[in-house]
Amino acid sequence: MIKMNDYMKRMIRRKKFIGSGATRVVYDLGNGYVIKIAKSQKGIRCNKMEVTLYQSSPNVIKKYLAPIINYDKVYRWLIMKKYIQKFPSDSLIYKRQLMQLVKKLLDQGIIPSKRIGRYYNPYAPNLRLKHLRLKGSKQIVVIDYGGFKYAHKS
Repeated sequence: MIKMNDYMKRMIRRKKFIGSGATRVVYDLGNGYVIKIAKSQKGIRCNKMEVTLYQSSPNVIKKYLAPIINYDKVYRWLIMKKYIQKFPSDSLIYKRQLMQLVKKLLDQGIIPSKRIGRYYNPYAPNLRLKHLRLKGSKQIVVIDYGGFKYAHKS
């Protein structure tokens, strides 16, 4: 378990708990942003992957990733823009957009984590609906990409 320092404790004091996964907890900062706090070394790796992926992605990919505005230098926490509007899973239009997004990710050598399972196989076998939102009610945004990987091309 990662020990929270005083700074981290102050950031989440009286903030709304949003959720918890296997590796991180998320709080609403109340200002249009959320803070993701690592619970373990794996959570630190997820935070680091999100920061690295967001900073290094070309604009064609970055526009689909929830922006990271601040982070701890050792990746114990990161602050990300909050998106509320859920992905409309029953919409064929958005399912097609999701397939196109996965193709763009794969074309850039980015793959979602294999451990997540299947979703819209074979188009987006590793994205979960709970990790997707809409930006401006039109564009898909991935709010949890800590489990993504870089495909190593030789």
